[in-house]
Amino acid sequence: MKLNRLNDVFFKYLLGDVKRKTLTLSFINSILNRTEDNVFTDLDFLDKELTPIEQDGKVSVLDIRARMNDGTQVNIEVQVCKDPDMARRSLYYWSKMYSGELHEGEPYNKLMQAISINLMDFNAFPEYTSCHHSYHICNDETNDRLLDDLEMHFIELEKIRIGDIRNLKKSEQWIAYFSNQCSDEEREVLAMSEPAIKEAMKSEMYFTQDEKLRRKYEIQEKARRDYISMMENIRVAQEEARIAQEKLRKEQEKARIAQEEIVLGLLREGLPYDMIARITKLSMEKIQEIAETQV
Repeated sequence: MKLNRLNDVFFKYLLGDVKRKTLTLSFINSILNRTEDNVFTDLDFLDKELTPIEQDGKVSVLDIRARMNDGTQVNIEVQVCKDPDMARRSLYYWSKMYSGELHEGEPYNKLMQAISINLMDFNAFPEYTSCHHSYHICNDETNDRLLDDLEMHFIELEKIRIGDIRNLKKSEQWIAYFSNQCSDEEREVLAMSEPAIKEAMKSEMYFTQDEKLRRKYEIQEKARRDYISMMENIRVAQEEARIAQEKLRKEQEKARIAQEEIVLGLLREGLPYDMIARITKLSMEKIQEIAETQV
């Protein structure tokens, strides 16, 4: 079974289950480059009722949301279909996560840091060649941070350049693990140097052997394929409509030019406006307008 590791069912199984929260901690600490005294040591999953499959099998957006041991909230989101408004959308959901923790009457110092991690199976930032981009609120002149409360990460999985897989940083190891750019053989090499990746690959085996999970996985894969096919059909239809519209515009332009040439020819023959109007079925005003283009 060729496993799509960005499938909502698998991703939720791997990083959204309390039984494997050590993997979630490893992933989060690695992506955020937290080491030694700065690492998150524990987490509680939030919104446990969230399921990645809708009743009718439609593709839904998967979020894994957790509160870390120091109160920081982290939201991990997987996006497999290109969204032109990815940045605004992510900022909107970050703001909901950040403000949602403050209850009426509480002071603003109760607000805790909120971090969003967006795993994207498409290229959203053509201006960058690297695959991992992080954002904070900074002073335009000095680059000093206003505060650490906002932290957003965008990971373009297609842009990972693996090279010597044994020399990847910890964050790059996790990015490589989820990316389709990484082969199963390269993941085996990753597993030899990173215990968390080894544990993740062991979890894959348990996942593929569970018939119920596999069925949910297959439903989600079909929904994803159907969605991609639908979006491609829409794109093709829109492109065909654009081409047809452009063709019509050119034909209308040619007809306009031909019409103007006829009118100008009749004017050069000395025909009066009312006679030209009867011949061409144009209004007197339009004939006058064409005549004035030659002045």
